[in-house]
Amino acid sequence: MNKFFLLLTLAGLSAMAQTTILDLSFTPDQMKDYKLPGFAKIDVIDGNPCLAVTSTEKGKMNVVEIPFDYSKYSDYSVAITVRVKYSDVTQPKDSWNGTKIQATFLLDSGRQWKNPGGSEFGTADWHQRETSFIAPNEIKKEGGSIQLGLQDCTGTIWFDDLKVTVVSPAEIYPPLTPADYKCVYTDRVKLEHLYRGVMSPGSFNPQTTIQKDLPDLKSWGANLIRWQLIRQWHARNNNQDPDEYLGWVNARIPEVKQVLDKCQELGIKVVLDLHVAPGGRAESGHMNMFEKKLFADTFEKAWINLATAVKGHPALYGYDLINEPSQPAKKQMIDYLSLQYRVAKTVRSIDPDTPIIIESNGWDSPTDFTYLTPLPMKDIIYQAHMYNPGAYTHQGIGGRAKGVKYPDDSKKWNKETMRKHLQPVRDFELKHGAKIYFGEFSAARWAEGAEIYIQDVIDIFEEYGWDWSYHAFRESHCWDVEIPPEGGQRVEMTARKQVLVNAFKKNK
Repeated sequence: MNKFFLLLTLAGLSAMAQTTILDLSFTPDQMKDYKLPGFAKIDVIDGNPCLAVTSTEKGKMNVVEIPFDYSKYSDYSVAITVRVKYSDVTQPKDSWNGTKIQATFLLDSGRQWKNPGGSEFGTADWHQRETSFIAPNEIKKEGGSIQLGLQDCTGTIWFDDLKVTVVSPAEIYPPLTPADYKCVYTDRVKLEHLYRGVMSPGSFNPQTTIQKDLPDLKSWGANLIRWQLIRQWHARNNNQDPDEYLGWVNARIPEVKQVLDKCQELGIKVVLDLHVAPGGRAESGHMNMFEKKLFADTFEKAWINLATAVKGHPALYGYDLINEPSQPAKKQMIDYLSLQYRVAKTVRSIDPDTPIIIESNGWDSPTDFTYLTPLPMKDIIYQAHMYNPGAYTHQGIGGRAKGVKYPDDSKKWNKETMRKHLQPVRDFELKHGAKIYFGEFSAARWAEGAEIYIQDVIDIFEEYGWDWSYHAFRESHCWDVEIPPEGGQRVEMTARKQVLVNAFKKNK
């Protein structure tokens, strides 16, 4: 390992709120044992040394890789900050390319990347960029690095003052209950049978959805639908006019009531899912309402309106407050869990009986259950989503390569790998006596072995007694189980749909 690494033990970390692990200013002494590739050099600007990376051809990844062992800091928040300036950097095809400041490491499910999100290009003077994340507990010792440079663009970028700091998640996401807290459930929740279902379509048409889709779903045997209130899913920094956002939510209430009434008639329970948040997501994907009080207040008002309109409806399974919360691993105005707690108390004051569904950070990642703490309230259900390994489930989406298969002995991707990825949720359940619901899981329809993957994941849910809903029913062609792997029109049966129909036979 290079001499400029100052790695500390976890014992030393436990006594500090924040610890600097690496402090690199690219001096000749720090870099003398490190061989740079031909497109990189140590430059001097205003008398200070810095790392310069130049790219002369698009389509290439020109990065300097600094080895880093993230496994020493598993379950800790890792923050990478660096000062950058760049000149004549062209715009990349994909938003995650361009100027590159990225952590990369290995898990059982494959290589993972963490970066600030949102490409930068053009010309800019010195400014700071940062990426922060919770290091997964299954992170491997080998293969970790910090990547600095340019990808799929041309131009020159300079780096200075690279720092890596670590801190306990409890410093960023304060626990709401003691470590030994046990969840409390009334008979309404404790005595329920399992619920197995799907996510709803992304749009609503009374004739299609009420008269055809929901009865069709009932014929499959499903007894649950997670009803998503969604628009402009892939947009960034949208939904920033509070009055307009609340007007949109209020306009959806008649639809929600129609769905609840029809589902009551059919014997299907409904998870009410506010799928997009006020303030939208920043370019990084993190939610703006964790930094701006106006958006957090609007979020609470939206739930006041929704809960007031549908409180006590017998078809309601629960109120799903935040879909896939994402707060960076650093202090913000309000953390992802405290906001859910605040709104949960408000909703409970309106509807004292309907369960409330809480999601983990990290886009509702099972990994982030390692620092999730229960809410001190009765009948709280804890939700996670399962899209792991992403290189498999999301292949062919967002520029990802196709042709990835499951299971894959060479990558050791199998049911046990999936079980290991879900272990933080299982640990949380057993430790706190929590009720678990998996609101989303899927694999792209063209993924080889998708029906095996879906079956393996469902098998684990069933083994642990977790409720679940497949993503998604007659929504995107990527996930639609009625469309064959090769595409085309919907057909009566596919291997993926057969897996779901077989599982729904267990419903009562």
